[in-house]
Amino acid sequence: LVQRTQALTESVGDLALRDVYGRVAKLLNESASDEDGRLLTPPLTHQQIADRVGSSREMVSKILKDLKTGSYLTITDKRFVLQRKLPAKW
Repeated sequence: LVQRTQALTESVGDLALRDVYGRVAKLLNESASDEDGRLLTPPLTHQQIADRVGSSREMVSKILKDLKTGSYLTITDKRFVLQRKLPAKW
């Protein structure tokens, strides 16, 4: 019960204090795991990311497009490959 309360408190804090980019970056960083020397997320759609961070799909798509253009990530089979550390602010 304590762990669930802490997780919910952190989620509410993120929604209140972080911008959409910060929430997307945190989600990508936390969900990525090291596979063969690459940081890969599980398969995620733009809508799933938007639902998890409390944003619109269009805003998430714009952020991901900007990160891809900046060579921060690539997309392979609905999995995001983090090429380098995501910037703190966008």
